[in-house]
Amino acid sequence: MSTEAASFARRAPYQFSSKLSSGLLTTAGFGGLIFLIGTMVAPDRVWCGYLMGFTYFVGLALAGPLFLSVIYLSGARWAQPLRRIPEAMTTALPVALVLGLGLIMGTHALYEWSHPQVVESDALLVHKAPYLNVIGFSVRLVTYFSIWIWIGYKVAARSKATADQTEWRRRNMTLSALFMAMLAITFSLASVDWVQSLDPHWFSTMFALRTLAGVGCSGLALCTIVLVGLRNKGPLRTIVTRDVMDDLGKIMLALSLFWAYIWYCEYMIIWYTDIPEETGYYLLREQGDWATLLPVNLIINFALPFLALMLRSWRRSGVVLTRIAVLMLFGHAVDLYMMIAPPVLGSELQLGLWELGPVIGALALFGWILLRALSRDALVPTDVPGEAAPY
Repeated sequence: MSTEAASFARRAPYQFSSKLSSGLLTTAGFGGLIFLIGTMVAPDRVWCGYLMGFTYFVGLALAGPLFLSVIYLSGARWAQPLRRIPEAMTTALPVALVLGLGLIMGTHALYEWSHPQVVESDALLVHKAPYLNVIGFSVRLVTYFSIWIWIGYKVAARSKATADQTEWRRRNMTLSALFMAMLAITFSLASVDWVQSLDPHWFSTMFALRTLAGVGCSGLALCTIVLVGLRNKGPLRTIVTRDVMDDLGKIMLALSLFWAYIWYCEYMIIWYTDIPEETGYYLLREQGDWATLLPVNLIINFALPFLALMLRSWRRSGVVLTRIAVLMLFGHAVDLYMMIAPPVLGSELQLGLWELGPVIGALALFGWILLRALSRDALVPTDVPGEAAPY
């Protein structure tokens, strides 16, 4: 590709095929249809799948403004080619809010604390009732998304508005710091509301951080897949160099290590203290069918990415990097399944159409939103060829 053609391609929005668009929408539609049928046939199982898909969808959407904030605060010049992708991911937040309103309708199928007769017979649930109730759950959910959409969209909008003005960079850093501070608080509460409260008798001070680590891993994995895919198509070949891919691989390795570190710390603290209120979480997951899936979760999310990304030559390979990123996306799904399914489905491992349909549908919908957003703006917000540029 000539220099002029490459420069024009970088300035042009990404146009994805109508076949891909139709395929993603059709898959999302089938996922929605499976969910609707499941609410009448197997409500517990399909709502479990819905919560998994919703949590995955929200995590990917939040990864967009989170990564933009990190780029601004760290002044990462090499991350310039990556910026358009988290900007596009941010546009899924309003749809995530709609899915969240759907989750409110499923509280009675998912959460023990949503049944007054159960709460009345349990002293601990009575104590937690001022926080764990349907009205509070609903109000907090809307509040979380209001904050995320408001600040997240501002972060993305400022990212698109300018590339080099000092005053804008200063404002972006201030806004990014505000978003990360608010995200730390609201996401911690949201992870307790949506996932940890599935077992209202259990608590962990590290659960929110472990969930956020999974969001970071899956979000960066998706960014990597899209970025390498666009590079392979040609327009970004001179922008996304092997050094950029090497940096992405290093951060993927670091996030995988961070996830494993938090997982180990939480497990070790609970195992060492041996308090009944805490050990029940892992006792359920270390018995029966779940016991076979627990080591699989660690292998997929930590062992395999760690071994692969330790090699510099593999980090600089688009093929290897994409495969590891796909593995990390799959690993995040397994991790969410291990968090959500046991308290909903009980001791028997169940994984079928009712659980997978809503998850696949939600991910297909997110993919369609992402590619649609990428088609609106230039792929790279700079004319500097061959290297990452400052924002």
